[in-house]
Amino acid sequence: MDYFSILNLNKEPFSNSPDPEYFFQSQQHLSCLQKLELSIRLRRGLNVVIGDVGAGKTTLCRQIIRRFDADEKSETHLILDPYFNSPLEFLKSVAGRFSPDQELSEANEWQIKEAIKQYLFKKGVDEQKTVVLIIDEGQKIPEFCLEILREFLNFETNEYKLLQIVIFAQREFEKILNHHANVMDRINLYHLLGPLDFKDTREMINFRIDQSRENVTNKSYFSFAALWAIYRITAGYPRRIVNLCHKIMLTMIIQNRTRAGYFLVRSCARREFSSPVLKWHRIALAVFAVILTASIAIGLAPEKMMSLARWEIKPVKSDVKKNVVHIEINEVPGREAEQMIASAPMLNLQELPRKEEILPNPGNNDAGSTETATAPDPQPVEPVVPVVAVPPPSILGKVALQRNETLWRLIVKVYGIYDKEYLGHLKAANPDIKNPDRIKAGRMILIPAVPLPVEPEADIHWIKISEKKHLAEALQVLRTYPKDAPPIRIVPFWDGEKLNFPIVLREIFSDKAVATERISLLPEDISGAAVVLSSWDAGAIFFADPNWKPNG
Repeated sequence: MDYFSILNLNKEPFSNSPDPEYFFQSQQHLSCLQKLELSIRLRRGLNVVIGDVGAGKTTLCRQIIRRFDADEKSETHLILDPYFNSPLEFLKSVAGRFSPDQELSEANEWQIKEAIKQYLFKKGVDEQKTVVLIIDEGQKIPEFCLEILREFLNFETNEYKLLQIVIFAQREFEKILNHHANVMDRINLYHLLGPLDFKDTREMINFRIDQSRENVTNKSYFSFAALWAIYRITAGYPRRIVNLCHKIMLTMIIQNRTRAGYFLVRSCARREFSSPVLKWHRIALAVFAVILTASIAIGLAPEKMMSLARWEIKPVKSDVKKNVVHIEINEVPGREAEQMIASAPMLNLQELPRKEEILPNPGNNDAGSTETATAPDPQPVEPVVPVVAVPPPSILGKVALQRNETLWRLIVKVYGIYDKEYLGHLKAANPDIKNPDRIKAGRMILIPAVPLPVEPEADIHWIKISEKKHLAEALQVLRTYPKDAPPIRIVPFWDGEKLNFPIVLREIFSDKAVATERISLLPEDISGAAVVLSSWDAGAIFFADPNWKPNG
């Protein structure tokens, strides 16, 4: 029985085999693939791709083979496990791939190297072919193999290398290369492959599902909260995403569901992973219970606590000496937040450690001492309550819809782009809107705060022409801005205390000097207040992507 037909799918969408049909062309994977192909076709020699486990290295490896296998002017050879016991064993393995019929069992190292050199000159010079040697699991390469690969790179003409080498390896390979400067100097392409961001994670999941059904539809098997949970749990690593989504889809089939929510993802993750992230979620609930109990003790209104309940708390670091716990807070849908509070264990504040029990002994100057101090005269001590960062509000502001201004235009002005999910959030914040396409001018619209899991890119500069304290004021600048002036946009963000609404040029710059010169070219009424912005507040929570590029 085809189990996935229950979900109207033709085949399994989250197979862990490197199927080329399921290759999702994320920006970083596609960029890496293009750089590799260009380097190989230009015959530049040695290329190294480094990435953590599950980052997609093997998938890229298969894509490179697929692209060059179809080219008659190239040939590819793959070594899946590069661990060898001796240089002779490695040389025989390489020579056997190049010339399977050649008898080299009795040959010595020098003879095999000569045979490989003759083969490469024949293919690369006489036949004008590109010979590619691909090595997966490169972190297993013994040091003597690196020296042999370096010698292979000496086989060259005046224009190009005769052997193109591509090594896919895990992070520990960096340490190996650091001890071999003669190899590092010969690397043409050195690419670090990182995890996916939330946008690519969501698009990868939807892409795989679309590849598994006949007709592409708008139906989603995962809620927005579920997708966010998948991203946080897997940290954006493709293999983890595939494994977790496979488990979720099977659970949906067993439980006769057609859509996965936040708590279903969490339940599947507990069975699939033993991640520290899951432990922190349980600790976060305990911390929240402490805050709740303390708040009741000091008379904080229950409705205020429910506003905090909409945020999921994740400890990031702690400072025991200052009795401060720094935490990361993420929004959780209202009903799910209520369930989190209902299931959270309640702790007794009297069980919290006293200050004297957690501070170092002031009478002991030995920094390595773990001896605790005791108060000479015990006095009643107030419980130590962690200091919690203030979560951002759920609403950015309230604005009046202008004549000829539609909801989707308003979404673009606030968030930078139009997305159906933003429209969904807008409708949820304004439940009395029945028809989004027919709203009278002057109608007041609540604009929800939708946090984005993004950080400003390094070495990028923006031109800020103004900054407002309220969303309505910032929108008014956009509405009255001259049409013939350089395009601008709003980048709303929360700095930990208040909302900010800077207005910047849509154009961003990689060079500060160029950005400064650009200000001088702006109209006088704009350039007067314009400044180059090279950094944002640390820990800022953005509601529009600061890295958005006009051509992206």
